[in-house]
Amino acid sequence: MENTTTKPKKASILQRLGLSKPKPEPMGVSVSEQISPALAMSFGATSSSAAALMGSGKRGARARHQIYDKWAQMESDPIVSTALMLLCTAALGGHETTGQLVFIEPTAKAREDEALKTFVEEMAAQIAPMLNRVAFQLAYTGAAFGDAYVRVYADDSGVVDVYSDEMVRPMLVQPFEKGSKTVGYAVSIGERSFERLDAVQMVRLKMPRTQWVPQPGVIEKSIKIKLAEDDLNNAPLLPGMAGGSLLFNAEEAYDNLAQSLAGLVGQRWLDSMDEQIMTLQMDNMTQEQQRRFADSVLSMLRRSKDIADEAVREGRPVLERIRHVIPVFGEKQLATMNAPSGSGRAASLGVEDVIFHARLLAGSIGVDLSMIGFADQLSGGLGDGGFFRVSAQAAERARVIRVALGECFNAILDVHCLKSMGATFAEHERPWTVNFYGGISALEAEKQKTRMDAMNSVQMMGSAFQVFKDLCATPDIMQRIMSKEMGMDEEDAALLATMFAPGAAPVEGGGLGDAPEPEPDDEGLDDEPV
Repeated sequence: MENTTTKPKKASILQRLGLSKPKPEPMGVSVSEQISPALAMSFGATSSSAAALMGSGKRGARARHQIYDKWAQMESDPIVSTALMLLCTAALGGHETTGQLVFIEPTAKAREDEALKTFVEEMAAQIAPMLNRVAFQLAYTGAAFGDAYVRVYADDSGVVDVYSDEMVRPMLVQPFEKGSKTVGYAVSIGERSFERLDAVQMVRLKMPRTQWVPQPGVIEKSIKIKLAEDDLNNAPLLPGMAGGSLLFNAEEAYDNLAQSLAGLVGQRWLDSMDEQIMTLQMDNMTQEQQRRFADSVLSMLRRSKDIADEAVREGRPVLERIRHVIPVFGEKQLATMNAPSGSGRAASLGVEDVIFHARLLAGSIGVDLSMIGFADQLSGGLGDGGFFRVSAQAAERARVIRVALGECFNAILDVHCLKSMGATFAEHERPWTVNFYGGISALEAEKQKTRMDAMNSVQMMGSAFQVFKDLCATPDIMQRIMSKEMGMDEEDAALLATMFAPGAAPVEGGGLGDAPEPEPDDEGLDDEPV
């Protein structure tokens, strides 16, 4: 007898999602077909709109090497360097005894699979020391230049070494992208000052492009790019632009600080100079006498200068007085005049001018000046926890570095899997997580204070509810008070107002309901322990 049982049809993706028929497409899909170049131009969007990306005024377009030269100059400044190191330290943390920065750990799902767990542990033992060696360097370079690169060396066993030194500095590497994915690199190193590397040979740490840095290459890029192309494989190969640096916002503040410091130091140098004009009385002298007298005075002044120069050069103070003898005939042979008029300055430059620009510079990077050696700047207005308040703000900026570094390390681990197994995991299926040591103390202190404030708010709310309960407030009255006066959400106010309904049960241990509390049992009081 023939079996007439048929296999059930596999549910379509619409049925698995609970949909019987496809939903209509969004309105903008069909309406957008009405957009034309003439319509765009009628509203001022001319064909040269890409020129707006070139910037103007102080933010004009600069060549790639000019942008990196400026950031490299700023990186060498002590305030900028210390601020960046502080952000990197806050982002990475570090084990208090071993100093380890990066931890590769299996996910909760991978811990249930013994094979995956063993694979992640072996990979961590092999790769973690390499990542710890370059973690701080990559984070610092990425924060300063917006990009950082690491050369990955791998064989059949996986990644065997990583290199992130002067040969892969951002100014020497030009990344190329398809969409937002980096697919290759052109490095200005080698016999022809050109080396081509792929995404397996080199990995990029890319900081988020929160601000656009005007540069000429964007015009050529705008001509070649195809934003209307949906297939990423058909997207053109385009160079990645410079950007993402934490120093871009601080450029003007850095220039102002450099100028104010130059003025202050120059003022100190000018104050150290004592310039005078001396006149020689040479009446009734022969020409020979005048010459000998002038040479004698000049040699006397040169001798004093030589003694001062020698004392400064050898670092020994002058412990004797210098005396000069000048013959006088009837009247003074030497007369001293004041400095030339107009050579003095109208006002002095103070340290306050420099401190003001230093605050602007540190603040534009995301670090308060009080955290990089100027603790006296912390005023009493922030309270006893002022330092933690300031530290928490810097820690929030450091999270950006941590996220970018985590993506870079995941890319390195993907290369390890590709070389050792011949395949990679999808981003949502990776059996490992890249963690950094602990939490940032300032953020933890901020969380504790926020939690404490919330608990105090709930406690005050409970006291207010008890007062309204004693006043026999109804649920409608309480819902109005909570929504209008206390600013609660209508849904939450309606839920909490049920406590004031007649006959509402009290909370265990004493509450706000109408049910009477049980009377104490007098007979059993003597039996209760004290």
